[in-house]
Amino acid sequence: MLWCCPKVKTFFAHALIQEGAYSSLLRSRRRELHLQAAEWFADQDPTLHAQHLDRAEDDRAPQAYLRAATVQRAAYRADAAVRLVDRGLEIARVDTDRHALICLKGELQRDLGDIASSVATYRLAIVASPDDVALCQAQLGLADGLRVSEGLAEALNLLDEAKQSAERHDMVPELAYLHHLRGNIFFPLGNIDGCREEHELGLGYARRLGSPEAEARALGGLADAAYAQGKMRSAFEHFSSCVALSREHGFGRIEVANRSMVGFCRIYLNEPRQARDDARAAVRAAALVGQPRAELLAENLNIYSCYELGEHDAMKVHLEREMRLSRQLGARRFEAQGLEMQARMLLDTGRAAEAAQMLREALAMCRDVGMQFTGPKTHSALSRAVDDRVEQDRLLAEGEELLRRGAVGHNHLWFYRDAIEAMLAAADAPRALRYTDMLEAYTRSEKLPWSELFVARGRALVRARQDSADDDAGRDLVRIRAALVDAGLRAFLAPVDAMLAR
Repeated sequence: MLWCCPKVKTFFAHALIQEGAYSSLLRSRRRELHLQAAEWFADQDPTLHAQHLDRAEDDRAPQAYLRAATVQRAAYRADAAVRLVDRGLEIARVDTDRHALICLKGELQRDLGDIASSVATYRLAIVASPDDVALCQAQLGLADGLRVSEGLAEALNLLDEAKQSAERHDMVPELAYLHHLRGNIFFPLGNIDGCREEHELGLGYARRLGSPEAEARALGGLADAAYAQGKMRSAFEHFSSCVALSREHGFGRIEVANRSMVGFCRIYLNEPRQARDDARAAVRAAALVGQPRAELLAENLNIYSCYELGEHDAMKVHLEREMRLSRQLGARRFEAQGLEMQARMLLDTGRAAEAAQMLREALAMCRDVGMQFTGPKTHSALSRAVDDRVEQDRLLAEGEELLRRGAVGHNHLWFYRDAIEAMLAAADAPRALRYTDMLEAYTRSEKLPWSELFVARGRALVRARQDSADDDAGRDLVRIRAALVDAGLRAFLAPVDAMLAR
């Protein structure tokens, strides 16, 4: 409004007088004064700059609303940004202006966790694309939304189409984003080599672009690739570098998205308490900047760390929050994982029948959205919940086959640990030792304190069961018990304590 300008406001003492004076001005004079006010606010307040251009009926107003909305988004005021975009769309007459505003609206909707609306908006942007460059940008935005809502096959097809335009027009920022997105999609699909290759390409384009933001995003992608390979120490270093670079330059969204992953890696460094602290901080940060997907990841980390620490009451709270967020976002693979983790808690508290039923539900969901993200470790959890040895053997065989085809790294680690537990419970020493060997082999290229501890625990329990008078096995169990307590892994003490008591 004109009277927002400090040059004008001082002349009026009452709103009614302001309105009357404003209405008495000729239209041409009003436009002239609004243009003067817009010039005044151009470098001070992008929102008022856009509003005054709007009141002046100036053709630059839609672009000004786009800029103002971008500033509001950077300040994590997504709701205010959406209102500015909507007004820009109401007055936009040029196709390029309309397209840019539609794409930003889709991005804002994704920020707010309204993935369905974001997907619909980007579909509209594709239809409204005035040229190849605009179409490529809309395709990338739609692919990002589909990545969250499990439309991975369509997302990959869109990226293939966008790549042709991006390379033809040498769109370096879009190419950096495209390879990052494709690497992120390959991650839950268990395409480990593809994930790494895509993020390496993304990093190359980011450095060519000279953009610290694109480089931070690519570092997070390379960390994902290392995590997918089970190289949790390397992943920890990459994620930590990503978070540090993002914090240095104020890339809040990238920092929040990757902060939880630092904590996930800590679990395999035998630092579940620190992982829990990371999760709590990440939840607060994600809520502060309005990032529901980052909040979902943080709650997922809370669940993992609480499980490792044996904190079942806290775990229940985080499970409830995670399930709400995963359903809000349509992130069904996280919903399946939430069911799996809830079933593990039931299993560890003696409710095997309930756990088995829930794990079967989780497996059915995995079959719908893809088995590579959490399917193998859901199989192994179910193998611990069933009494039938034939079914148990089938579940473990199916899980091993899934691992052989390719699955995200945490599946290998949890599957082998579950299988060791299942074979110890079945008093099958040879197969328990086989799975300890497989766990050790998986992490041979990059040793992990977590796997080394559970390999030693499995072997010591087998030896002690075979000969309860074996003093060396007893001493090993005492050392392993101390290591479990030191790491906070109290949930895995019971079998050790029972054997020591014998």
